[in-house]
Amino acid sequence: MIQLGSSDAWIDLLDPLIPDIVQLVAETWPTLKPPAADELEDVMTKALCRALRSSRAARALPFQIHLQFVEIESAVEDDEGRIDIAFMPTVPREDIYFALECKRLNVRQRNGKIRPCHAEYVQYGMMRFIAGRYGAAVHAGGKLGYVLDGQVSQAIAGVAANVQQHHVTLEMDAPGELSASSLRPLARLFVFDIFVAMFFSRWFDASLLC
Repeated sequence: MIQLGSSDAWIDLLDPLIPDIVQLVAETWPTLKPPAADELEDVMTKALCRALRSSRAARALPFQIHLQFVEIESAVEDDEGRIDIAFMPTVPREDIYFALECKRLNVRQRNGKIRPCHAEYVQYGMMRFIAGRYGAAVHAGGKLGYVLDGQVSQAIAGVAANVQQHHVTLEMDAPGELSASSLRPLARLFVFDIFVAMFFSRWFDASLLC
């Protein structure tokens, strides 16, 4: 892709679109078939991305939606960042996008036990933004958690505890607490008994969207 100008010149075009992206995800998720308690992440993410693309609301917004987008010019040398869902405004740069990294939470295993996956959500999700694998040129990114047993409050508490445990590595001020987001302070995303908890990471802050 041809990249014109400094990325700084395009960032201000992306930030005002973030509330629209959050609203689009919130409105689209309930239209999907509830996933199984052990559903694979890629299956859910592909279904969500397909629904987002076909949404009438998305067609009116000035960005494209890409599944498993790879930014070649990643900030981490020799490590391409494969982004689950990327919302890309119509600008001539591939490094200007809102990344939505997806992870499963509270997954039922074959033995019937629930695997929380809180550590994976933080260390293999949020940390990828901090390390520069995703969104190195922009101000914000999103984490989407598929809470497969419907116990969203428990999942949030588990992730919050893990965030606090790793707040220094996450470059957050102590004590590293999640806070309500001004974008959707009272919203909860759900479909039947399956919930989605969305966490918004603004480097040095972590706001909760759920």
